[in-house]
Amino acid sequence: MALIISEKETRKLIDMARALKVVEKIFHDRAAGKVRIMPRRRLKSSQKQLNVMAAWQADRDLLCLRAYAGAANTITLYNGRTGEIQAVLNAAYLSSLRTGAASGVAAKYLGPPKTDVLGLVGPGWQATFQVEAIVQSCPVKQVLVFGRNPKKTKEFIRQMGKELSVEMKESMSLGEIEAESDILVLATDSSTPITDGSGIKDDLLVITMGANQPVKHEVSGELIRRMNFVVTDDLPTAQIDSGDLIAACDAKILRWEDVVPLERIIAAGRPVPRPQKIMFQSNGIPDEDLAVGLYVLDQVRRKKVKVRRVHEI
Repeated sequence: MALIISEKETRKLIDMARALKVVEKIFHDRAAGKVRIMPRRRLKSSQKQLNVMAAWQADRDLLCLRAYAGAANTITLYNGRTGEIQAVLNAAYLSSLRTGAASGVAAKYLGPPKTDVLGLVGPGWQATFQVEAIVQSCPVKQVLVFGRNPKKTKEFIRQMGKELSVEMKESMSLGEIEAESDILVLATDSSTPITDGSGIKDDLLVITMGANQPVKHEVSGELIRRMNFVVTDDLPTAQIDSGDLIAACDAKILRWEDVVPLERIIAAGRPVPRPQKIMFQSNGIPDEDLAVGLYVLDQVRRKKVKVRRVHEI
């Protein structure tokens, strides 16, 4: 029997604090060889594009299929032995939650010694999860926000100020946010680089999560050239999806063999000595979907939550 779990139910059953724990755990599983994944694949139709990716976790023998096209966004969990569908979850909330959690985990392991100021470029829907995750993972005192639309930026600051016990402040320029930030997050849908990193601090973590297609770009090759260390969530995914890293490698600014998978850092602990300038490129990968989806499924079963059940799909 398959469970159908709505977005409303997912919001009740998992929050950012729990998502951070299960996403960090899945990276430990990756490091231990307990996870296999199929990177994202895309298929275009007349108007929309279907995106699919999948993961398998050995301990639970569970397969996860993440699929989204337009407004449709689902996580399907299968029994790895029988192939039976265990659950279909609405992933509208979960997909954003796990993307934020991945950045929070990266910040925990890769952030500089001082993380007083978090800078955010792109105050949109995904940015709310990025800020929440990093504030929970690091001792951030102030969040600086820069956006092209002042009205939208002020509304973002107003809303997040209600939810987080840190100072929220609008930044008047990209140069200002670069000069002040200890952690700099780019959460945009840009097709051209936003920054070359010329004004960044000596000790810094840059997190980019919007350039998850070859045609998307958030940072220039010059910023990547300034980095001492480049990390990504999944190297095979980055090689086909990460617009910024692909461009840097094509330009001989970076070599793929020098890009470090995040699970290697998490398994070993924070790098010592810590490289001063670090970039983490997040693609959004299916084992993160598996981590949050499985937690929700377990909560539904443990708490005997009333959800729709179907005998056949």
